[in-house]
Amino acid sequence: MKKLFILLSVAGILLSAQVFAQNRSIQFEHGTMAGILAKAAVEDKLIFVDCYTEWCGPCKNMAATVFKEDSVADFMNAHFINVKIDMEKGEGPALKKKYQVQAYPSFLLLDKNGKIVFKFIGGMPSNKFLKNVRKGMNPENKVAIMNQQYANGDRSKTFLREYIKLKIEMMETSSAKEIAAEYFEMLSPEERTLPENWFLFGENRYSLYLSNIYFGNNFNYLAEHWQEFAKTIPIDSIENKLGSSFRKIADYCLRGWYFKERPYNKTDFECYRSWLKNTALKDKEQLITLMNVAQAAGEKDTTKVINLLADNIASFSEENKRILFGFLSMFESSVSTFRKNVRTSEIFEKIIQTSANNGLVDIAKSYQKKLTSK
Repeated sequence: MKKLFILLSVAGILLSAQVFAQNRSIQFEHGTMAGILAKAAVEDKLIFVDCYTEWCGPCKNMAATVFKEDSVADFMNAHFINVKIDMEKGEGPALKKKYQVQAYPSFLLLDKNGKIVFKFIGGMPSNKFLKNVRKGMNPENKVAIMNQQYANGDRSKTFLREYIKLKIEMMETSSAKEIAAEYFEMLSPEERTLPENWFLFGENRYSLYLSNIYFGNNFNYLAEHWQEFAKTIPIDSIENKLGSSFRKIADYCLRGWYFKERPYNKTDFECYRSWLKNTALKDKEQLITLMNVAQAAGEKDTTKVINLLADNIASFSEENKRILFGFLSMFESSVSTFRKNVRTSEIFEKIIQTSANNGLVDIAKSYQKKLTSK
């Protein structure tokens, strides 16, 4: 009995020690940024800035987990002046603009003068977080070096290609677009079509910012000059980019998203159809029809949208049949209007009869039932 008591006591002590050992967290300073900079100068430390917002889920998760791990807390408290800043309150908006914070959470390492020396983005486990922090502590880190190169006037094409990509990785997308536009103008027509410059035009991790349907200079250039690109870029890559972009235009128009960024302009859709006619896309006639659907959505001509889809959706490829999702968004915005048009049911019926996508068929069946429900 005595031995059992001793074992239980030892176990209790160890458990208490373990609990005690896991109750530390990053110590965040309070006060103005000027005060933080002054303290960093006195203590000769870098500043760690957690850029967050109240609505950011990953920000809350980092605060509740990673920032409360002992290994993280001990390291950060020993090496940094730590500060949390809500980017939507107090000094936040000004600092957001200064440091080009465009995604949350964003983590900054600043020197005692407030100059950014490293930046990384997003929620992550503690080992990756500390790996990024240690990388940023190196004065020879990639971010610091490339920022300085650009500030010193380096405009070599090799450097600019990598710098544009770095800016996007740090979610400094406004700068990335400006530098990409600068770089584009430096290139000859022949250089623009080279494989190393495909990142400006193609379907890749950078396309959301450099060649999307809203900021379309690069997309427009590809659509107009696809034959020149075909000499150096695989035709499948070109067709995938063009096809996905035109489908996205149609989908976003039906959902209403497109016109929040670009007010309706008939000329846009005339231009899209003209480009499509000059491509070698296998489904270009279907895509032209989708541009007609998109234009009808821009004109708020619901009847025309319904008729175009009812007349054509059965012959669409499986990929193009997915325009149903955009149509459903439009349907949900005005259920009574769509119920009054008998051809709405025809769209769902044709999906059910012709699509090999079981998920799409199930959705069409559910909406067909919704049409007849009260």
